[in-house]
Amino acid sequence: MTRIYLISTTILLFFMTSITSAQQMLPAGAVVRTINCTIDEGFTFDEVVERARNLDRDDSSAQSVFMRRPIYTTAEYQENWDVQIAAYYPSYSEMLERRSAAGNTTGRLPLSCGNPSVVRAITGHQSQAYQDAQPDRSTMLTRFCSIRAGTNINHSYNRIKTASQSYADAGSDELVQMYIPGLGGPQNPGYDFILAEVGSSMEKIHERLDLTREGLRLVTSSNSTSPFSCNRPALWTTTAIYRSND
Repeated sequence: MTRIYLISTTILLFFMTSITSAQQMLPAGAVVRTINCTIDEGFTFDEVVERARNLDRDDSSAQSVFMRRPIYTTAEYQENWDVQIAAYYPSYSEMLERRSAAGNTTGRLPLSCGNPSVVRAITGHQSQAYQDAQPDRSTMLTRFCSIRAGTNINHSYNRIKTASQSYADAGSDELVQMYIPGLGGPQNPGYDFILAEVGSSMEKIHERLDLTREGLRLVTSSNSTSPFSCNRPALWTTTAIYRSND
């Protein structure tokens, strides 16, 4: 009987460990092609947005496209670039196939752009408020984050989910994503992922910052140490150019 009990206990512990491990695994996420650009002389950002929204779309188009303007970012970025374009695809294969068929879409806009790079976008939290709003224009925070020794990206993902739920419980229920380097970009970026938070309206991110300023605790356990650390946030406006109905 004792032998049977020990075997059963071992099987149960193995099963529970497997479930826990499965819960910690990152989802595949979307593939996002990003590129930094300057606006050609004689054109405004609003004119670029209008032209971009009027481009023809077909099966070779990205699932969604956003333009981000820097508000509070590094001086180096703002001295070199006016806007960042982010185009979302369901996978690397789809991105390569669609871009081969579509050609250079930024070439049809009054923009001069640098080299593109690709990240994986992992959603840590998406509120019903954000899904319902699907804002044409909003504000966005980004932070460069590094994983602490002895932890991995899955620990960071689960911590972000927990913190996002703390925000949601306090009334700040937004879109939170991790951008994990994929293709291109600096070979030694000095960070492991970018943490991005997007409000369902222009005001939501400012309200989110005030919640922390006023003392919101993101994790209930006082002994809990974050598996990652981030630098100061950068603030952007983000404008939706196109969203697929799929």
